[in-house]
Amino acid sequence: MSATTISLSTEELEALMRRVVREELASLFASGPRSVLDLWRHQGPDDPAGDMEALEAGLNELREYGDQPDAWMSWEDFEAELDRAEAAGELPR
Repeated sequence: MSATTISLSTEELEALMRRVVREELASLFASGPRSVLDLWRHQGPDDPAGDMEALEAGLNELREYGDQPDAWMSWEDFEAELDRAEAAGELPR
């Protein structure tokens, strides 16, 4: 594999980055709203065994805690817990 070096000024790099971002956003907005399933293509190669493993793990969680509402946390409580853990320096970096 050969390598190519391209020199750009700061202004040229900034213009290129702005163009790429603008084009990417334009293509996203032009395609209209999508379903979550349409957005899964960025998740990597097909891995049926891994998908089944993840699904089974999720179903096991649901079986274990699904009928125990007190075992679940609201989104607001979850965010508050994250904020507390971050302030206490308990989150990995």
